[in-house]
This record gives sequence, C-alpha cells and structure tokens, in this order.
Amino acid sequence: MTEQLDHSDEVAPMRIAVIINFITPYTRPLFERLAAYDGHELLIVTETPMERDRRWDVETELPFEHVMLDSWTLNLARLAVGSGFKQRFDTYIYVPRRPLAPVRRFSPDVVVAVGGGVWSSPANIAALAARNRQGWAFVPWWNTFARPTPTLPRRVAEPWVRFFMRSSDAWLAGGTRHARDVISLGADPDRTVITPLTAIAPSEVVQRRGTVSPGLTRYLFVGRLIESKGLDVLIDAFARLDTGELWIAGDGPLRPLVESAAARNPRIRLLGYVEGEALADAYRQSDVLVVPSLYEPWGLVVHEGLAYGLPCIATDQVGAGDDLIEPNANGYIVQAGSSDALADAMRRVAGWTVAEWTRSGARSDETLEMCSIETAADGFMRGCVLAVEHRRSRAGPATRLAE
Repeated sequence: MTEQLDHSDEVAPMRIAVIINFITPYTRPLFERLAAYDGHELLIVTETPMERDRRWDVETELPFEHVMLDSWTLNLARLAVGSGFKQRFDTYIYVPRRPLAPVRRFSPDVVVAVGGGVWSSPANIAALAARNRQGWAFVPWWNTFARPTPTLPRRVAEPWVRFFMRSSDAWLAGGTRHARDVISLGADPDRTVITPLTAIAPSEVVQRRGTVSPGLTRYLFVGRLIESKGLDVLIDAFARLDTGELWIAGDGPLRPLVESAAARNPRIRLLGYVEGEALADAYRQSDVLVVPSLYEPWGLVVHEGLAYGLPCIATDQVGAGDDLIEPNANGYIVQAGSSDALADAMRRVAGWTVAEWTRSGARSDETLEMCSIETAADGFMRGCVLAVEHRRSRAGPATRLAE
C-alpha cells in the first residue's frame, strides 16, 4: 500500500467528483477539508437525502458544491438472506433517473465512489462504464470487508465485484482490514491508499486515571438497536457480572429486548437515541465502551469512545479494532457472538489499576492519530493522484501530477 501525501508535496489542480449515498455528520468535515485545498475543485453528488433508518438531520447549507440526484429507493432487505441474521434493516439501492448528468457537467479528472456497496450502486456502475468515453479516472473508497457468512446476493455477485475492483484506477480503504479485503478482490497494492473514516470527537484524548465513580464500572453501548450489533450477547454477558452498570444509547427494532432486560435488571439503563452534547455526556459519564457487533464494517463509536478516554471492548468483526485497539493496552478484542469472552473482558477492565488506565489513554492518543481529518484528506488526495496518473498512462504518455 502507498503512503499518504506529505503536506509539502505539490499536486497539480484536479477536479474531483464524489458519488456517495448521503452526507453524514462524519463525512462533512472531510469534504470541507478537501474543498479547502488550493487549486482543486470538488463536487459531491448524493443519491438520497438520508437513509430511512438514520436519525441525522439532513443538511442542505453546505460549504462545498453538492448536487442531489433524483432517485428511487429500493429496499432489498428481503433479498439479503444467508448472512447469519434473521432480520435486515439497512439494505438499500438508490436508482437515480439521470445518474451522470451533474458529473458530466462538472467534467472531473477523477470520480470517487464512496460506501460499502460501491459495486452495487447504479450511479457508480454508470460512472465506471463511462470512464473511457468521458476520460475520467475511477476510484472506489472501500469501507467494508467480507462477512463471515456472505449474503446470497453477495455470493452471486462475487465475479462482478472482482471485475469492478480490478477495473478501477486506484483504491481508497477505510482501514487496514478494508485494504486487505479490497486487495484480495483484485486491487493493486501499489495504488491502494488507506483513507480512514473520521468521527466527531475531542481532538485530544481525555485522560483518565480510573472509573468515574470509584468502585463502580459503567459500561456503555452506542448504536442502533438491531440484530447485527450483538445486543443479546451484550445483555447475556452483563448478566454474568455481579457488579457494574450497563448504559445502552440507541433506538431501533430491538428496543423491546433492551426494555425487557432493563425491567429485569435495575443495573441496565436504556438512554434511547442521543446525539450531540447528550451523547458526549454519555461518554463522559461512562467508563468502558463495549462494541459487541456480530458484523461492523468500521465502527465510528470506537473512535469516539477512545477519544473520550474510554477503553474499548470490541469483537473481531469490528473493522476499527484492527487499527485503533491494542489488546491489553487500550481495550480488548473478543470473539464475536461469545458471551463468555465478552464477560471475561468486561471483568478484566473493571480490575484495571491506575497505571493501566494511564497506559490506555496514552495508547489511544497514538492510534487515533491515523484517523485525523488531515490524514484522511491526504490519503484521499493521494488516491486521486494515483488514479489520474494511471488513467492517463493508459490513454497515452504518463502525465505526472505529483513529484
């Protein structure tokens, strides 16, 4: 994998178009930073205002050029079978009426396709198909990895996914696990650049020397209350602990499961959906973040929790764990689906000494450096440079954009 750009590198002006499902509070800061690069022009093309299962407010006043496509929304949850889950809530495809109209008007040097399902987006497929005719380079930003049990559509689509990846000009990857995954699908390691996902969190890690309340360990879960988050495993693991509290922040179809558990165990508290300062308070008043997901392509909550000084216990199916959690230093990695392993890790962190808490904060400071806005923006730009160079080398004599 290639290195990110150094701030001293000079890059010839580029016109960059980004096709993304929708703009989240977490992607906006990155796009703002990219739009601030001198000499470059940026266009963000969104397929929908917001996914139906999300609670974020839709922002229309944005400090960068953006266009929203007129799209039909197809809910394909019923087709997402064979993934090991009984229910699915987040399987959508957006079918725009004129997917490339704003991109053609913008006339970019490179088109970046964002999201875990980049290979299934009609707009992204159209952008790849039009690449030779329009002369732009094409870069998928891969923020997922292979599930332990792939869905039936994913198994059927495997040949297409590999063709889609091999046909691209460069590749961006959210983390090291995503980079390994996209390389296994045919990406060239020399043109694969890690461009980390970023979270809204304190710029410096909050340093702690123990739990908020001496003698009490408060565990925190943050996320949608859906099956893939492993809530049943978390509740079962917590029931094996004699002490401590479990706070659950979120909402979703499994809310009755959590409400029932809270009714049986007064040490469990359901906070409901929280955001902004209320979410920050939940982090500040908690001691340990627990991410028991059965499958989590990345896990922005890992970044958030570590930044607030919480050690993090995550499963081996949480993508962010590979880069941000060092076992026995600032958290633990446990087997997904194992209540025993999760309960054991929760007990271990409850017994930490002051020295272990101090070491945890120091380690989180180091690991979170890879998720800064500057690191993400530099990686993004480096991927675009490599893509444009590759596309021009295929069309004729290579034109170097960066020395």
